[in-house]
Amino acid sequence: MRTRRVTARTALAAVICTVALIGGTTTPASAASGTALPSASYRDLVVDDVHDRVFISDPSGSSVVVTDYAGQVLKQITLENGAAGLAISPDSSTVYVALSSADAISAIDTGTLTETNRYQTGAGTSPQSLALADGKIWFSHGATGQAGIGSLELSGSGPVITLNQSSGWYYAPALASSPADPNMLVAGDHGLSPATLAVYDANADGLQQRVQRTFYDAPSMSDLNDFAVTPDGRNIVTANGTPYRHQVVSTSDLTENGSYPTDAYPNAVAIAPDGTVAAGGNGSLLYVFRAGASAPLRTYSPGLQFAAGLAWAADDNLLFAVTGDYLGAQPTLHVLVDAGKAQSALTLQAPSTAVKGNPLHVTGTLSANDPFGSGTTVEVTATDARTPGGVSIGSFPVAADGTFQFTARPRVTGQVTYTVRYTGDDQHTGATAQVTVEVTK
Repeated sequence: MRTRRVTARTALAAVICTVALIGGTTTPASAASGTALPSASYRDLVVDDVHDRVFISDPSGSSVVVTDYAGQVLKQITLENGAAGLAISPDSSTVYVALSSADAISAIDTGTLTETNRYQTGAGTSPQSLALADGKIWFSHGATGQAGIGSLELSGSGPVITLNQSSGWYYAPALASSPADPNMLVAGDHGLSPATLAVYDANADGLQQRVQRTFYDAPSMSDLNDFAVTPDGRNIVTANGTPYRHQVVSTSDLTENGSYPTDAYPNAVAIAPDGTVAAGGNGSLLYVFRAGASAPLRTYSPGLQFAAGLAWAADDNLLFAVTGDYLGAQPTLHVLVDAGKAQSALTLQAPSTAVKGNPLHVTGTLSANDPFGSGTTVEVTATDARTPGGVSIGSFPVAADGTFQFTARPRVTGQVTYTVRYTGDDQHTGATAQVTVEVTK
């Protein structure tokens, strides 16, 4: 925490002290520290909200690394040949792994962290991306120029693999789905200019295309790196090499439906259950937006972000980001706590001196990128030579413009420190600020 003090003279010739808690409402927060993963590369991550674990795939090292929510590595599951795309079952009991080098999909038990099944997808299929829809596991597969989408069905007496339910893709496309529309499957071709997205209806008859579009213009999109479906299933937020913003298109007709102003080379996006959007880029800042907002709630500078390297925990306020070097190696996991909350800041103004027993007036401001609700209060304590452990002054309301004030009567001479605390809420982080006054007789 950094503090700064500014002095000015009042009409009474009293020096006014201002103390501010600098909280990152405009300044990017550093996310340089993180957990270096025992991986050779990075491809995908999913979050297990039941066991509070994160699963991270490593295709070059043929492994899946598992961490807890603090980023501590719990296990590296090996022999996961060419581990690529990941998907987690609705009950969080199983993580499915696309084994691009083994022409298979493996199933990992999230409780024991061991592989329990392996389903062969066919010679040369090289499965890449996974998504769940209509009770099936959908996977992209095939060689460059001959890629398609297949399914793995596990509901019957034995596994059923069906290939090429959608064909004509140049690369094995990235896949995504939405619990709000359990039969919807979204696919997007990586790395092509212009980019292509398709929305399908997944049902007992396979895949029926709802809409497909190649984005030559209005909006134009090139080099698709990542995309995510909003929690209501109505929109897709994309991360493309160009343009330099995260674009939004409707799932109904793939028409433009807004954008999030970000930075150069967008390459990652993740959306929390409440709609909060995390938007990253190759070497640029990591932005967090409220759904539909034009200005970021928070920004971070984690370093070089990997494509598709973002995921939220279900509580909306814990964000995981994977970074590394320009060669796609040295993956590092960053755990960003309270990422879905606006960062609060407090400033205080008080005379630098006061007379024992006389009224001492302190004013302050509570600020954040999100407005505070009615009924917001701050708690104040005073610490002096008589009460070194501090004594409560009371709880004071914050006005609609963020200002507040309180009056104290210092009881002893010497220094008295007033500590103001805002405890935070489900939309804002807490904040603390202090100001010290010299009390005379």
